[in-house]
Amino acid sequence: MSSVVWLTSAQNKGGSMGDRVSISFKDSDQDESPVLFHHWGGTWFPQVALKWITVFNSRIKKQKGRVSDPTSRMESRNMMVQFIGMLNKFETFRECEGFEKDSKGKSDWKKPIRSKIDISHSIYLGKDSNDGDNSDNGHYTIMTNTLKMFDDKDQEIGLEEVK
Repeated sequence: MSSVVWLTSAQNKGGSMGDRVSISFKDSDQDESPVLFHHWGGTWFPQVALKWITVFNSRIKKQKGRVSDPTSRMESRNMMVQFIGMLNKFETFRECEGFEKDSKGKSDWKKPIRSKIDISHSIYLGKDSNDGDNSDNGHYTIMTNTLKMFDDKDQEIGLEEVK
């Protein structure tokens, strides 16, 4: 399954008050990126990040003539920047500017109008996993050198297939 199809099929299964989670990347030097929080990310947002870095790593490794740089070394802070940059490609991660109206002029909450350029206000950075709200689903760390993901209980979480 292509990464685009996989990412666009990720479903927000959040409740009415939030489905909070945070992620970070950690590299082989044990350097950890700033933490990315998502108010509605649930457990699917870490899965999106894990799938993304798996595809990204494979693509970078295939590039001929690539020199050693923060991207090719999969440095954690650079991976977070690359991941955030990718989010804008998918409507589900863009800012909601309002909702389509039904025939009576009432907002249809199931039909958001998404920004073409702005990332959702529900996604924000923190200096560590305690610098934001991940109270529903905790924090996930993705190792850039092994492409493995661990939750905040140090349990390895594998890549799930999106149905």
